[in-house]
Amino acid sequence: MNSDSIEEYKNILEDDIQILGYGDLRYSIFEGPENNRQEYQIRIEKIGGTFEVYMTADRAGVMGKYQFEDIFDAFHQFLSIMQDTILSNRKRVRDGEPPEYSCPLWDN
Repeated sequence: MNSDSIEEYKNILEDDIQILGYGDLRYSIFEGPENNRQEYQIRIEKIGGTFEVYMTADRAGVMGKYQFEDIFDAFHQFLSIMQDTILSNRKRVRDGEPPEYSCPLWDN
């Protein structure tokens, strides 16, 4: 897979994120494992022959890393983590607990 393919896949995933309305979440798509790291960020990276999907925690440490050979399986996991992030933070706000970070998807 060359860099043109990665850019094309990145554009597909970005489009899906915008259609779903998840654009305000913290995420990174194929930026490199050490680039643009933030706390509580959902990430997808191409590492060797696999795709890694994971979320960072406080101090940008890694939580729950998944590896896939198929890009579309990785996309599915990435979007699933996004949805879980929204739901869990909405529940936290509803229950009077602080969310992971401020975001219009659960602050309202």
